[in-house]
Amino acid sequence: MIFMLLISLTPILSIHFPRFLAFWPLLIGLGMSAWIIFKHKEKLALSKTYFLSAGILSILFIASAAWSIAPADAFEDAMKTSALLLFGGLFISLCKTLDLNIVKPYFWLFPVSVIIAALICTFDLATDMSLYRILHHKTETDIFNSSVMNRGVVCTVLSYFIALIFIKDMDAKHKYLLLGGLTVSVLAMLALTQSQSGQLAFGVGLALALIFPQRYRISYYLLGGGIILGMFLTPYIVSILFADLIGHAEETSWLQDAFVGNRLEIWDFVIKYAMHNPLLGYGIEATRYVPAFEHDYLYHKEATILHPHNFAVQIWMEFGLLGTLICATIMGLFVKHISLIDNQTTKRAVTSLFIITLLFASMTYGLWQGWWLGEFIFIMGICVSLSKNPITAPSENLTTQTTK
Repeated sequence: MIFMLLISLTPILSIHFPRFLAFWPLLIGLGMSAWIIFKHKEKLALSKTYFLSAGILSILFIASAAWSIAPADAFEDAMKTSALLLFGGLFISLCKTLDLNIVKPYFWLFPVSVIIAALICTFDLATDMSLYRILHHKTETDIFNSSVMNRGVVCTVLSYFIALIFIKDMDAKHKYLLLGGLTVSVLAMLALTQSQSGQLAFGVGLALALIFPQRYRISYYLLGGGIILGMFLTPYIVSILFADLIGHAEETSWLQDAFVGNRLEIWDFVIKYAMHNPLLGYGIEATRYVPAFEHDYLYHKEATILHPHNFAVQIWMEFGLLGTLICATIMGLFVKHISLIDNQTTKRAVTSLFIITLLFASMTYGLWQGWWLGEFIFIMGICVSLSKNPITAPSENLTTQTTK
């Protein structure tokens, strides 16, 4: 119950305090792992795949300081990011250790928390950010954009698809009641938000949850191959997109509100800069240390940018072909693990969640932002937990516990 209460706070916290997500999964992992090890004298089922991937990435981060534009700053960034990744392994391992049959009676907590998060966000968006003003000490005269809620919207959309996995193992009466409340509350939030990426990802996620052919192994070969190929061809894809779409980027209000022109221009000038050192790139968080990018100032009116708003462009900029090879391999491992999930409903939901997470990472935040890394770790941990083994019927579980 404590575990479910803690993870269920995550979507609620994301609405007004998204930055806290950088530490939240780590605190859950550290606290409950200590409880399992010292209180119950049990071993933690360490996730070897995660720690291996996090370790390789950490080595890459630290090594990149040697060829960085700003070596001292890059080394500091590398150490902070590596610490978040490696300590996140405790949460992943905790999720791998827990027996789902003991947790199952409290599954309802997570969907309910997503409904609460969506309703809080909807209330704020509909009332000129009244709750946000109180919590962040803003007066009625302070003017700010409701886009400050976008990170919470993104996390709530991702949590919606996690909630679907929890709901599937409930009885029919509660299942459909929660599913209805969940969908209506999230749709209300999306109707008011400025986050076009959230609206797009929700629609794509629902479509995938309905039509993705998860039963066929070839679907995952094509998915993994497509992602990996896209990562390697990113410089060419960006060049083609910029040439063909930049003139039409502001022709519709939806594209204009989504800042498509800005993103296309940013991707183009960042990837051009990256191609001056295509093998190794310019070190972790390199984009923020470039004094001035050369571009035409069509939509992006400044010479600098904090991050490229695209994970593949960012990897090329920071680590070049070497980093792309490493990250593409890790991405392939993700797809392989998803393809091995036994329960078809869980596999379909996890596949949708994985793809829309990539969709967000392709359009929005910098890969190594602390809260965004925390969200990645949270999603991975929950997916590991919910897909690791079949859940037994209540009577079977009771018999097993009595025997023990």
